[in-house]
Amino acid sequence: MSTRALLTALALLLAPSACVPVPVDSEPEREVPTTGGPGGTGGVPSMSGGVGGSAGGGNGGMAGLDPPNPLGGNGGTGATGLPQPNVNAIFETGCATATVEAELPQVNLLFVLDRSESMICAPPPTMTSVGCETDPTAPDAGVETKWEITRDALTAVIKALPPQTVVGISYFSNNDACGVHSRPRIPLRALVPAQIAAINASLANVTPNGRTPLVGATILAYRHLHEAAIAGGIKGERFVVLLTDGEQSDNCDDQPRCDDRESCTTLLVGEVEKASGPGVEIRTFAIGVPGSEGAREVLSTIAQHGGTAPPDCDADAGTCHFDMTEEPDLGPALTMALEQIVGRALSCELPLPDSDDLDLDRVNVVYSSSLGEPPRVIPRDDSKPSCGEGVNGWQYAADGRSIQLCGAPCDAARKDGGGRMDVVLGCPFQVPD
Repeated sequence: MSTRALLTALALLLAPSACVPVPVDSEPEREVPTTGGPGGTGGVPSMSGGVGGSAGGGNGGMAGLDPPNPLGGNGGTGATGLPQPNVNAIFETGCATATVEAELPQVNLLFVLDRSESMICAPPPTMTSVGCETDPTAPDAGVETKWEITRDALTAVIKALPPQTVVGISYFSNNDACGVHSRPRIPLRALVPAQIAAINASLANVTPNGRTPLVGATILAYRHLHEAAIAGGIKGERFVVLLTDGEQSDNCDDQPRCDDRESCTTLLVGEVEKASGPGVEIRTFAIGVPGSEGAREVLSTIAQHGGTAPPDCDADAGTCHFDMTEEPDLGPALTMALEQIVGRALSCELPLPDSDDLDLDRVNVVYSSSLGEPPRVIPRDDSKPSCGEGVNGWQYAADGRSIQLCGAPCDAARKDGGGRMDVVLGCPFQVPD
């Protein structure tokens, strides 16, 4: 990112907001206190204009090509601190001409969760969405509420994430009315045991109440992620995972920028598109649980503009987001949706080297574990047209500019935060045995 672009981004983000702030951080539920995370008061701010640059993970440069060992051997170390593998010894024939260390980008997931009063209802068939909207009441003992189902699904999915994953949680509303805040209730941090404990305690202590300031909460999530990236607090890929059981509340408007549900929603869609665009690159997943039937088109449009929609979906028909409204059993369906989301977010893409020696039929990937195991070649597996069940190796990504690790190699690389990946040029690619 250029210095001029950075200064422009900071000026835009730090400029006074024209919106009227709504109350923040007056939520009555008993949350576990957390520290850290830059704040900013609520309302519906804007990221309009050419806001700054993405803070993605960098790639290692071309390995030293000077004799006597042009590919490193036990020589210099890369960003991971592991010795650079002697790939000519690995391939035996001395075919390798260059090697480039490639880092998997850090993944940052900010969950933006609806805790409005309707989340206290039981999902259908115990209670209809219309009945919940008319009279949001808790079900009888032993029947799980929408919030409890959401809490349990999130707790299980987050627990299974690689420890290097950075996770934070924001709620809306945060004051039993229309409150929103840019600072997450659980700040963005790697999933060390203390962070997992804070997430679990926070989710367990939420009591649904208040309205649905979906627009302000989502836009402030973008602001927080972008400011954290600009400040160097986070690196790599950034995702917002929005979960709601309803539409933007009419009485959570923010004059003069928007004064009803429709105008506020239109504002949000524009901000989603800007957030996913060049220089910001925050992608948005949207989940609609029962109660969000009337928001299908909006949520699908958010997913479409947020860069996470399936290629053949129809936003007008509401098929671009994770729609849970017709699932017969919300718990397993929501868990599966969250697993798909984190699976996509944690995909393993390595950039192709920018090299005059690049021959697409002479590219290999070498993985060096941090556990002391010998470096090994990950085979190229084109048995299916894209990463899917049964593919264990790597393929060229659809964009033609990167390598996609699939299956077990991706899982191993994500779990081994101290491991090392090298893209090796010059040798014919290896295939699975």
